[in-house]
Amino acid sequence: MPFTWSISINSNTSPPPEAQFNPDPLLQVEPGDQIFWANNDNAAHWPGLLNSDGSINATFFMPNKIAAHSTSEPFSPSVGGTLKYVCSLHPDEQGTIQVS
Repeated sequence: MPFTWSISINSNTSPPPEAQFNPDPLLQVEPGDQIFWANNDNAAHWPGLLNSDGSINATFFMPNKIAAHSTSEPFSPSVGGTLKYVCSLHPDEQGTIQVS
């Protein structure tokens, strides 16, 4: 049975001022599990996949930014692998999803 996982986007009150993803740095899931982002920050965020060269993939998990104090639509990986993601609005915010 698939699980539902949450990645929190939390405000960071100490330098650097960027928000942080939690769990950090790694979330471990199974294919078919559902993942959503909960934005607990006062700013919008827009997580997307990283390409192998470190650039942001043009195809994002979600079609829109995650507004402050709201959640994204769920994302469900279908195959195993390592998915690195980054906030396209705040590139220092990064995380990894391990699908096994």
